[in-house]
Amino acid sequence: MTRQVLLFTALALCHGFNLDTENPVVFRGIARSFGQSVVQLEGSRVVVGAPQEVKTANQTGGLYQCDYSTAACEPIQLQVPPEAVNMSLGLSLAFATNPFRLLACGPTLHQMCQENTYLNGLCFLFGSNLQQPPQRFPRALRECPRQESDIAFLIDGSGSINRDDFQRMKEFVSTVMNQFTKSNTLFSLMQFSNAFRTHFTFKDFKANPNPNLLVTPIRQLDGTTHTATGIRKVV
Repeated sequence: MTRQVLLFTALALCHGFNLDTENPVVFRGIARSFGQSVVQLEGSRVVVGAPQEVKTANQTGGLYQCDYSTAACEPIQLQVPPEAVNMSLGLSLAFATNPFRLLACGPTLHQMCQENTYLNGLCFLFGSNLQQPPQRFPRALRECPRQESDIAFLIDGSGSINRDDFQRMKEFVSTVMNQFTKSNTLFSLMQFSNAFRTHFTFKDFKANPNPNLLVTPIRQLDGTTHTATGIRKVV
């Protein structure tokens, strides 16, 4: 009897609201994805993110300060660094009081380092005046690595991967390896299921740097999926 009463009570709570659903305030933003992220500030102010809004060639994502007493919104102006292409600013928002702090972040900040593309993020920390220039984190992109990188592939060969997808996986590995033919990058590859097989090491690749010859003969192991053990072994 106790179990039935608790279950009924839990279902009844699903129909409760802490919002005024009869007289809502509607902010009509014309920006793409306007409203995807929202934080409530002090008083009647809210900050709304529009992470897919294309503002300029070097800025994707916008922030808006809205007042629900007037249902009006105005954009928050930012000096965005030129490298922040496709940043999706406003995808995540966080707010704290005492002192006032608003943190707006955007991922997918591209940085090219030779053949590699690094995907970083960028955040802006605002004070109480949202129109004043915020602090930027990080202040600058990290420098590109000075040494060559070696890449180890770990592929899933368990029975949960169908044959066509396993073949696509091999083609992807070969395609990536072929992008580094003019560098000194070395490759190795291990396959895992409930068994584990190293198909070629860095030393093997250095002796025979032909992606097709190394990858084409690989056959799927089948079996169950031991992902965590595979990661520990390849590390």
